[in-house]
Amino acid sequence: MTQANTPEQYNAPQPPSGHTGSASFNLSGRAVLAAWMVSVTVHATLFFGMLLLVFPFAPGEKEDLPVVFAEIVGSAEAAALVPSPLPDLTRQIEVPDPRKLHLTPKESSELSELTTMAKPELSIIGIGAGGGDFDKYRLPMDIGVSTEFFGLGSSARGARRIIYVVDRSGSMIDSFIYVQAELKRSVSALRRNQKFHVLFFNAGPPLENPPKRPVSAIEAHKVQFFEFLDGVVPRGDTKPARALHRALSLEPDLIYLLSDGIDFEPSLLRRLDEWNRDRRSRIYTIAYLDQTGSELLERIAREHNGEFKFVTEDDLP
Repeated sequence: MTQANTPEQYNAPQPPSGHTGSASFNLSGRAVLAAWMVSVTVHATLFFGMLLLVFPFAPGEKEDLPVVFAEIVGSAEAAALVPSPLPDLTRQIEVPDPRKLHLTPKESSELSELTTMAKPELSIIGIGAGGGDFDKYRLPMDIGVSTEFFGLGSSARGARRIIYVVDRSGSMIDSFIYVQAELKRSVSALRRNQKFHVLFFNAGPPLENPPKRPVSAIEAHKVQFFEFLDGVVPRGDTKPARALHRALSLEPDLIYLLSDGIDFEPSLLRRLDEWNRDRRSRIYTIAYLDQTGSELLERIAREHNGEFKFVTEDDLP
């Protein structure tokens, strides 16, 4: 029996043709709002949870501040701070007229009354105490340094390398003791920053004091030379050329040449001019008790920026 359709059945919406499955689900406005609130709450909770994992908000320990204790020494009233008075800005400052100023010099002591302390000699390792070589390092020469031998040499200030070329021929045997005494006196007066060497000449090879080169004028080297000097004995003829050539090869600042009689040899003057062409070395000459070689010795001194002296018996110590 077929049921008749009612008017409501004709007006009801019909599902699309061919649709199979569950029926459609429609949410009201309140349901949508509630879903959004739940989603926001869940995400906010996750976000703050992650912040707590990365930046824990544990309260830190409270750091104690340092306590400073001050102790007042003496009277508390004396230690009180007194504020400086404020300047009076209303007062006008008077500027003096420079044309009316007069300077009065302060009285001072005369220069003759002033005294200076002597500069002590310094002992520096490697300089003056063990053969420090001033020429090697080109240190400036001390213009106050000087030496003398039989009264000569005071004008050769600044000489640091000094060589004595001394006659020891047989004619010197009677007066050689005075030469030895003057050599000891002259070498003893040398300063530690000077160097010295001594050559004795006759017809043979020159006799040199050990170690056969200029050495610093320290006490040990002086004593060593004095011991050597006591054993030197005059003998032979007078031939200074080899000793002078050796002395100039050592490039001294000053040479003392002493002899009791040298025959005039023009060839010696020519050779000296060649050996000392730049006149680096000054040659001071001494005619000792005999004027036989005075002409030659005087020319040597004049041509090599030195001085000449004739030593008589009155000049002997």
